[in-house]
Amino acid sequence: MNRRDVIALVSKATDGLAQTLTDTLLFLFFLYGSSFYKRGPRGIYELFQESESELSQVNYQSIKRAINKLTEKQRITRSDLGTNKTIHLTPNARQYIQKTFPSYRMERPWDGHVYLIAYDIPSHANSTRNMLRGYIKGTGGAPLQESLWINPYNPQQSLHDFAKQKHIEGTILVSKLGKDGAIGTERFHDLIARVYKFSSLSERYQHFVRTYNTDSRQSLIQMALSYHGILKDDPQLPFALEPENLGAKDAYLLYQSRIRQNLH
Repeated sequence: MNRRDVIALVSKATDGLAQTLTDTLLFLFFLYGSSFYKRGPRGIYELFQESESELSQVNYQSIKRAINKLTEKQRITRSDLGTNKTIHLTPNARQYIQKTFPSYRMERPWDGHVYLIAYDIPSHANSTRNMLRGYIKGTGGAPLQESLWINPYNPQQSLHDFAKQKHIEGTILVSKLGKDGAIGTERFHDLIARVYKFSSLSERYQHFVRTYNTDSRQSLIQMALSYHGILKDDPQLPFALEPENLGAKDAYLLYQSRIRQNLH
């Protein structure tokens, strides 16, 4: 199995959450703790076989190479004490996991305002424009038009720092709407639901709850990857802006309950 085949399988199995096998192993180590890596390459291979996902097609040698690569990149440390083999995440890996994999935020402070972000970056700086879009999205923003975004979280300082770092000062304008502000004739909450695609997100969360609430025998790996695959697409807006039937909290509580049942 070549590297391209492995990447395709991992991306499909994780719904785009992870693009490499090493990222998948890091995620599962973070999920399972030391009990996961104590299995060794062979045990992980057998766990994948039981996962009822595309991961079952990943072969033993690919897993072994991925573990070696994690060691080389100083994501993990390994030690052998007689028959006991232990693997630990390094601080480097923990920081990487926090940046790479989403987590459900129970606290979402909000100042009650919504911000409009407009930018005018020349076409020859396309890579910078794409980086800016990704950055705005990462802070909770969503596009209204090609160069106009909306964000309920105050982005002024972070965008100022980004512009300074990328040497594009003066190209980004942030405007604050009042608590009763409006954009066009569309109702505010309808606008938020549309641009953040809450309808499809709600369907995914509710499907997750229906699937894993009725069958506790489902693979924990598959459940974890499925949940985090949805969570990565959730902007996690202030709770006051989320629809009541979104299903995000129900999915989170179900996921946490299943994790506790299986790992403790």
